[in-house]
Amino acid sequence: MNAQITLPQAIALYIAAILGSGILFVSSGAATVAGPASLLSWIIMILFSFPLAYTFASLSRAFPDAGGAATFVRIAFGEHPGNLVGWFYFLTASVGQMIVAQTGAYYTASAFGLSAGETSLLACLILLLGGVSNHFGIRISGKVSLLFSSLLLGILLIAVVTTIPHVRPDQFSPFFANGPQAVGEAIVLIFWSFFGWEAICSLADRFARPEKDMVRSAMISAAITGAVFLALSFVTIGSGTYGSPETDSAPLGIMLGRSLGLAAQYATTVLAFIICTGTVNAYVASLAQLGYALSRDQAFPAWLQYQHPRTGTPTRVVWLVILFACAGIAVSTLFHVHFTQLLFIPNALGMVVYVLSMAAAVKIYRRLSLPWLSGLVSLVMLCAFIPFLGIHVMLPILVSILYILYKRKSMTRTIAIRRNGTRRGDGHADAT
Repeated sequence: MNAQITLPQAIALYIAAILGSGILFVSSGAATVAGPASLLSWIIMILFSFPLAYTFASLSRAFPDAGGAATFVRIAFGEHPGNLVGWFYFLTASVGQMIVAQTGAYYTASAFGLSAGETSLLACLILLLGGVSNHFGIRISGKVSLLFSSLLLGILLIAVVTTIPHVRPDQFSPFFANGPQAVGEAIVLIFWSFFGWEAICSLADRFARPEKDMVRSAMISAAITGAVFLALSFVTIGSGTYGSPETDSAPLGIMLGRSLGLAAQYATTVLAFIICTGTVNAYVASLAQLGYALSRDQAFPAWLQYQHPRTGTPTRVVWLVILFACAGIAVSTLFHVHFTQLLFIPNALGMVVYVLSMAAAVKIYRRLSLPWLSGLVSLVMLCAFIPFLGIHVMLPILVSILYILYKRKSMTRTIAIRRNGTRRGDGHADAT
């Protein structure tokens, strides 16, 4: 594969990966959890993103492999921890597609007044578009994805600038409206917006100058995304655009509609819908390859290895993800669970992926080297965040138990097949 990603392209890819769909709703969700003090949560996460991004970039530069985080963990700790990271990431991204699809659907519902049932059907339509396009090998090109991400960044800047006149000082008092502990709870929610540093790892071998541009692009991107996140959080709190299901679902559309009129809100809705559809398309493609690799390595059932004869797409994995996400949307609608209430699932599992990745960096790199120090700082901060998961910390433990049971059952089946084969061989030898 040709090495072609330049520094500007790398920065654009990082920004696209980090902004994603989370920027469309997390600022209001965090403000609902912690009030004005969510600004502290954002500052902490922004500062945390620098050593985290540096560590992932350093690992990618040293071990340019499509396996990404799972490869780093496998190198450091062996087969099973690497497989577990694969399981965690597969579930993180699968549940994440429910959230991404509902984000696009809720923006449309906010603009056009759709019912809960219609919103859910629209979210499933976004997922089905991602499933069908991947089944037939249709991909949204990188240039188109970057174009839409650039438009999103532009709309974010417009939303910030046009909302500043609506910012009122009294909205920032009392600062700790929901108590100091809410700062940590908001950090867990905000974590969704900082997934993506690991996503560029699989592209490391495509960088024109990985030894220079991997780390440099990560640091520049961290500064840009951090500034955007903080500015958006400031105007979200200052304008009071949070605290209700409507504002927590589509804050950008509401802010732009208030400042520039319905036309701006409709334009934001269309762009949000397209971005979320493109995000689902890209992540389903990535999950299909991950599911295939896990099946190949006997960490998933063997029947998931099936590939479409023309496109080579692992179509069974594609539809497993789509059906899982659609079922999740149906259940959440039935029990009136807002999609922001599902964030604890990918956040809890994703946080453990990051913990294991940073622990891998600490083990792999020479003591007191810069990657070792950044990995250690990131690891310590991640461990400080974990208590705020509360009871949700049980989720990665339960997934780990399921993995152990699956591997034990798989090993038992393999041993039984080998014994039966040996007996048939012995019987054949006796007969002769």
